[in-house]
Amino acid sequence: MTEEELLRAAAKLGEHAVEHIEEAKLAKAVLARVASEPAVASLPLHRRHWVVGLAAAATILLVVKLSLPGGENPTDSADVTTPAVTVLHELDDLTVPELETVLESLPPPASVTTHPEPRSLDGLDAKSLEQLLRSLEG
Repeated sequence: MTEEELLRAAAKLGEHAVEHIEEAKLAKAVLARVASEPAVASLPLHRRHWVVGLAAAATILLVVKLSLPGGENPTDSADVTTPAVTVLHELDDLTVPELETVLESLPPPASVTTHPEPRSLDGLDAKSLEQLLRSLEG
């Protein structure tokens, strides 16, 4: 069976059932079922008080946070510049030439340095291989 034949067969699946549906009988059955099941009652008002209390507490917290000194004021936050974060505080007081000297004394990164090609292990004898394995074990 090809995909096209499968799609045609699937499209015809509900045709027989739809032809035999009696709308009036179906509507009566649905209405009877809805009438027989109890309606979902909303929660009593006293059970919803905790939500009001939570909202009030959040409002009070927000007002207190914004009114205390040091609280964030959205209008002032654009004017304030944050100082640069440094990791090595001992370098903060150095001049540009001193910083360049420190930078030159650092070794180059590993990606820049050349690495020798590893030699083949085929040329090693049993004793040399054993020494190599022991040195790798630490």
